[in-house]
Amino acid sequence: MSGNELQYGLIGLSVVAIFALVVYNLWQERRARKAAEQAFRSDHHDVLLEGDVEPAVPPAPGGRMEPSLHEVEVEQPSARPAAAASKPTRASEPVLPWEARAIDCAVSIEAPAGVAAAALFAAQQEVLAGVSRRLQWYGWNDQSHEWFALDARSPGSLSRACVTLQLADRRGAISESELKRFFDQLQRVCEQFLAVPRLPTSVETLRSAVELDGFCADVDIQIAVNVIATSQPFSGPRLRAAADAADLQLGADGTYQALDDAGQLMFSLANQESAKLSAEQLKHLHTRGLTLVLDVPRVRNPMQVFDRMLGCARQLAEALGGQLVDDNRNPFSDRAIDLIRSQIGQFEMQMERASIPAGGSLARRLFA
Repeated sequence: MSGNELQYGLIGLSVVAIFALVVYNLWQERRARKAAEQAFRSDHHDVLLEGDVEPAVPPAPGGRMEPSLHEVEVEQPSARPAAAASKPTRASEPVLPWEARAIDCAVSIEAPAGVAAAALFAAQQEVLAGVSRRLQWYGWNDQSHEWFALDARSPGSLSRACVTLQLADRRGAISESELKRFFDQLQRVCEQFLAVPRLPTSVETLRSAVELDGFCADVDIQIAVNVIATSQPFSGPRLRAAADAADLQLGADGTYQALDDAGQLMFSLANQESAKLSAEQLKHLHTRGLTLVLDVPRVRNPMQVFDRMLGCARQLAEALGGQLVDDNRNPFSDRAIDLIRSQIGQFEMQMERASIPAGGSLARRLFA
């Protein structure tokens, strides 16, 4: 046999060996995938999605509504609660907690071969880094039979996990392209661990997102009360003294803030002119107007907070020699105040009926 024939023979054997190796790897991968799918189709109860669950949030009537000082007829919502918390099939298998899935797309993941919790979290951080909506990962503890939030330090191995993606916020509903990118990237994460995600249908998920966004638009209102100078502009030192007397705290964002006992913002006080309110600016500030703002869906008991904000505005007006007016520079009347309080009460009731109470954790996420 010549040298060339021997060389060709060796090359042929190498090609055959490589082909056999590729076929073997594909066979192994197919076996693993079938095992995962069989485990996924087993008789195990789905602890995340099982139960009598209603649609995420009912469509709210009407469009976005701004507060006004004339009579506004607000349609009484007939909406049921946004969703009822799923009933667990067994005490040992609770569903994902209500607040963890009420305004989110929840995807359960089966990993029959097991996956290290920390490794899963690290992998998703890399692959899903571009997702702009809020993500939260959970793992299922087989010993305690409960869900726990995953992070980079989570110990142990998982056979079941879940990820939730927030469907809407003040930027609007999640788009079709955003959802598709999330599903595709999540599939890539799962493939690394031979895990199988149970993806919901895109149509239903996007419908829920649009309905949730409509609900947000209907109750997303801010109430403003203005204190304007009637003669001389307000000076910075006098404003600071009046704000301190009203128990307002100077914030890093250039506004004064009224905080509740838990340190949560109730309402803010801002300069109507361009200068921010800071310790340095207040030394030489002169302004002809201030605005107090209440972000209704983000505060608990918004009607009570409105009353407190109104009292603060009156206190500032008296201390600074100013006058209370609305955005049209009309003086506040008792009738106007009663109408605003009525509107706040109706929006608060609408949020309660949707099981997203004003100032609660869900509302603060939605209206971030």
